[in-house]
Amino acid sequence: MANNQAKLAAAAIVEILSGRAPDAEPKILNTCYSFVSRNEAVHISSVHAWDDKDRTLKIVHGSGGVSAARSEAEAAYAWNWARNIWADTLA
Repeated sequence: MANNQAKLAAAAIVEILSGRAPDAEPKILNTCYSFVSRNEAVHISSVHAWDDKDRTLKIVHGSGGVSAARSEAEAAYAWNWARNIWADTLA
């Protein structure tokens, strides 16, 4: 979630510095993986949209979901997610 929030903030700063208004209704996706064994993982995901009244991102009702079951495929997704976040953060 923090990675997506940072990208959202950076995009807003670029727009402001360019003399444009930032997106008034931004949305971001959050996915969280957890290993439940050495070779299996599960995930939970959600979509968050800006709520102007409360001035924060809130979960879009009915969005996202959870893994149907723990699996090795989810573990592969988790490792790929981690590699992408590390590359994005440290590159």
